[in-house]
Amino acid sequence: MRKRSKYRPKVVLSDPLNFVLSGLKPVRDLPGVYLSVQIKNRQALEQLRKGDATKQDIDLLIGAFNITEALAVQGIGVDWLQEINEAQTALLELARKGVARNMRFIMTATQWEALKLVMDLHEEQLANATVYDIEKAHDFVQKVIRLGKARAIVESRKEDPK
Repeated sequence: MRKRSKYRPKVVLSDPLNFVLSGLKPVRDLPGVYLSVQIKNRQALEQLRKGDATKQDIDLLIGAFNITEALAVQGIGVDWLQEINEAQTALLELARKGVARNMRFIMTATQWEALKLVMDLHEEQLANATVYDIEKAHDFVQKVIRLGKARAIVESRKEDPK
């Protein structure tokens, strides 16, 4: 059997100038993208407020808050880092308790205030960020997760080999 080649052809951009210029556009100017993200995030937060949140809602909020933190580290909203960390801690605590309660996510009033504040900040960041900023933030979040520096909701248990 012949060895498989490692060669993979690179993607050829049909319009490279438009590709570069689209990265410089603010997210709020993209048709449908900004509004769609806003609606999804607010709907997940509302489901959590009502006590009807699912795992997908919690995952969506975690992703939004991670992007918020990454944008703040990049300089968009850097003065809000303490509030972002408090909200992430509140969301982590909420998620851990929810997993222990068989995916029933119930929050306190202080957690609600922290989450609502950071969601408002997230929307402002999206309004002021470019597509390139969001891509850099996403890459930063993926790097943190890959390096194992992210806090896990459920700690993985390592079995002792016998």
